[in-house]
Amino acid sequence: MCFVIITGRSLIWLLLSLVSFMLILTGIMTPKWLMGQPLVVTEDNVTRFFIPSVGIYNRCIRMSDGQNHCGSFSFYGLHTDSTVYPAPWKAAMFFLSLCAAIQFATVLGGVLACCVQAVFKKSVVSLAGATQALGGVFGVIGLVLYPWGWGAARVRRLCGENSQPYIPGDCSIGWAMFVTSTGVGLIFLASALSKTADKAANSDKVQFQIDEGKQLICLA
Repeated sequence: MCFVIITGRSLIWLLLSLVSFMLILTGIMTPKWLMGQPLVVTEDNVTRFFIPSVGIYNRCIRMSDGQNHCGSFSFYGLHTDSTVYPAPWKAAMFFLSLCAAIQFATVLGGVLACCVQAVFKKSVVSLAGATQALGGVFGVIGLVLYPWGWGAARVRRLCGENSQPYIPGDCSIGWAMFVTSTGVGLIFLASALSKTADKAANSDKVQFQIDEGKQLICLA
């Protein structure tokens, strides 16, 4: 017989896992990891500020024709020349993408856990929590590797000659890096909460309702 078990703790864990995945994905897709010095642009007697930026695989610059352009510089993915796409950023992209993929898989596992509580006699939520911890480690590795590429020629053009690995020179750290870091931190929090979510799904209250013949079990 199939039982659908939904508890308040499992919902909190699932929502936290989903939020962390969305934050990491947003950070990866946004070219706001390093922010250059503001450029003052006057057009039609109107003064505007433009801040060039670079992300983990894309950038925003001002073109020679005066247009602002955001796009990818990783033309061939990880096979792109390292002078164009720094090797540390390739590695960071790999680990952060792997982290996001694992987190997405655990979110799917959390949805599945509402109906299938165990796989090979192992709790789905418990397995998902352990997998999340591994994904969080990959995320930390990606975040540590990204500043290693700040000494690349691409970064020096944006941040000045004083930029070195882990020293951004004239640039400032953009919000996308903080968003990604928050997402990785939430992964470890979700992994810790998975234990309480698993206990709630296997509590005596749940077993009592199963014994009563209920198939849809919702507990606070």
